Amino acid sequence: MKKNIKLRVNNLIRKYSTKNPYELCSKMNINIFYMELGEIKGYYKKVLKNKYIVINDNLDDYSKKIVLCHEMGHAILHCNKKINFMKNNFLYYSNELENEANEFAAELLSRQYEILTDELIKECSLGITFLEEIKKLLEKK
Repeated sequence: MKKNIKLRVNNLIRKYSTKNPYELCSKMNINIFYMELGEIKGYYKKVLKNKYIVINDNLDDYSKKIVLCHEMGHAILHCNKKINFMKNNFLYYSNELENEANEFAAELLSRQYEILTDELIKECSLGITFLEEIKKLLEKK
């Protein structure tokens, strides 16, 4: 079933009266932590009904915001047990979930940035392939 991600983002912004991902997480009781993660950019985890997003502390500020938006996508779109089972056991399903999280991130980022400028791309440490994917999603708007 195709999720209407644009509508989900619009509803979040309207409900919480902000498009800032840090404020949204605060209002939704999603805890954000920063730590050394090596090659891992970030991840979302739910433990005993508490939601956590962990972001690699070595990323630049813009990359941290992109990763936060991506992980928020998982927290909002992929938070039930059935999806977690599928994600952990089936590669195709995992790729679909990553694509949805990227689409969520692009949708939320598009509310803050009209376009992904060359300057933002130069500042970002996530890698050009990921940025090109986000840029394509932003341009679809």
